[in-house]
Formats: sequence, structure tokens, C-alpha cells
Amino acid sequence: MPLRSITDARAWDGFVSAQPGAQFTQSWTWGEFRRSRGQSVERLVLTDAQGKWSVAAQCLFIKTRFFGGYWFMPRGPIVRHDLIVSSKDVLAQFFAELESFVFPIKGVFLRCEPPIEEQLGPNLLPSTFQQKHRAYQPACTSLIDLTRSEDELLSRMHEKTRYNLRLAERKGVHVRLASTEKDIDVFMQLNAETASRDHFVSPPSAYMRATHDFLARHGMARIRLAESPSGDVLAGSMEIMYGDTVTYLYGVSSSRERSLMAPYALHWDAIRSAKNEGANFYDFHGVNPEEKASVSYKKSWEGITRFKLGWGGSRVCYLGTWESPRQAFVFALVKLARRVFGE
Repeated sequence: MPLRSITDARAWDGFVSAQPGAQFTQSWTWGEFRRSRGQSVERLVLTDAQGKWSVAAQCLFIKTRFFGGYWFMPRGPIVRHDLIVSSKDVLAQFFAELESFVFPIKGVFLRCEPPIEEQLGPNLLPSTFQQKHRAYQPACTSLIDLTRSEDELLSRMHEKTRYNLRLAERKGVHVRLASTEKDIDVFMQLNAETASRDHFVSPPSAYMRATHDFLARHGMARIRLAESPSGDVLAGSMEIMYGDTVTYLYGVSSSRERSLMAPYALHWDAIRSAKNEGANFYDFHGVNPEEKASVSYKKSWEGITRFKLGWGGSRVCYLGTWESPRQAFVFALVKLARRVFGE
């Protein structure tokens, strides 16, 4: 069946949000947020012989300075969960149809990140796809199974993680949801402090705020804050709620009173809240793969990976980021430029 462009938000989210481990970057609202930032959005569906949706892909057009741009499926395409075992055939059909699909803007290449676990093999994708050295969305994550009881969740944690969250509770760390503009301002200030202290590149606070404000209007985002007994905000997280999953998207922390272990109280509160709300997964959104030789391994992530895995979740690694040329000559120039000038 040929691909169909979808304009029905309810139908789109009805399919995407129903898949286990729902991917918020494929949600209708995320696409509209990206549209509000100036990107073109195309939503495509492949149906089976009975008319049921088999594959869905939200494609964003990413403009670049030197070669026009490309079409990107962040954590997509999405294959219907009962077809995962036969996903090679389904994806082959989807990408074959995509070859003849005329996008409203011509892109140099197509980038995709199928949320399919890597053990199923990279040969799921057509031979035209090449793996990009650096993943865009994290290739691996840590997922906590919230269908377990609280006692089971605690028992699966690393001993030090359990100790630190109990310590935070004894020290009187209080966790609450942000409820005022001042709360959000404090979160953004801590974002700048965290990036400076820990020497990593964080999204600009203006972008993080725009992300929160847009998604929060649609019930998809919230900010959680951990405070000292005196009311000082010591840590915070931005969570995204979509389908059966709550995703820890951004985290911030203060340099003050670090002995109170506020981030541990913060995440335990977030995990318990997600469980009580009926979510199946708490997604830590980004850890290193186990193998240091992996193209997705980052030395700078070693500390945060230890912290996230300490909560007892399962490390899940997806296929990573792949690209297929749509303008072969220009794509070859792009790859040459990457080798010469870096990413």
C-alpha cells in the first residue's frame, strides 16, 4: 500500500502512544512544537492489506547552513508492536514506498532512529542506510519497569542508590512539582549552573523553557523540584509524559548542600509518581552502551550512566542513527566535510 500523509491528530497519537515504550518525539504535540520552531513536519503511515496501520513516521525537515537540509525521524519510524518480529519486511516495504514519496521540500538525505533493540540487527534497514558515528537521540537508555511493586523496585537498586535516597529522606529533602513562573526560573538558573560546573553542553535555557511551556500546555511536560528543609531548590528534572512512558528529559542540580543527596529524593519521587499514575516505564533517556568500543560510547557519560543504572533499570540499546542519501552527490560532499571539519 502507498504511504499516506496523516492530518488527524487523534488517529496519529492513538497509534503512536499505544506502542510499548511510547516515543514522545513521534507524538503529534512534539511535531507541532518543532513546527512552531520553524521546521516543516510530515507524518506518514504505511497500512497493511486490511487497512491497519503498520508503520508510522513523523519526519522533520532540518535546515542546515551549507547544503539545504535533510528529513529526520527522531526515534522513528514506529513499527506496530505485533510486527516487530517481522520488522525487516515491514521496514523494507515502508522505505521502498518512501523512495517514491515526494516530500514538500527536497532533502539531501533521510535520517532515522528506529526504536528497535539492536540485537535484532542493523540489517533490518535497507542497504542504502549507513550508520552515523554519533547518535542524535541517545542510542541507549535505562528503562525502569513500573509494573513491579515498590519493594521490587527498591530491591533492584544498587545498594548505594538505596542508601542515598533513604539519606535524603532522613535529611528532610522535600520534593514537589513546579507551580509558578518563579519555580521555572529557578530551574533554568540551575540549568546554567549545572552545565558550567559539570562542563557539558546543555540546551540553552530559552529552548528548554520553550519546550516545557509548549508541551505543558498539552499536558505532556512538568518540572519536579527537590528542596532542602529551608526551602532552597537543590535539584530539578523536566519530565515528559506520553503513552505508557514518563521520560526524564533534563536534569539540573545546585552546588549547595550536595550532602543532602537531593537528586535521589527527586528521582524516587518521580518514579513513584509515574507508577501511581499508571505508566509502565520510567525512561532515564540516555546511558552509555556496555561496550566502550561502541560508536555511541561517551567517556563524559560514565558518571551519569553509573547514576542512572544504579536505579535498577534495564539498559536498552536501539539501532542508533542511520542515514540514506536522497541526493547522492551532495550527500558524499556532506560526509567529506564531516571527515575534514568534524561533526
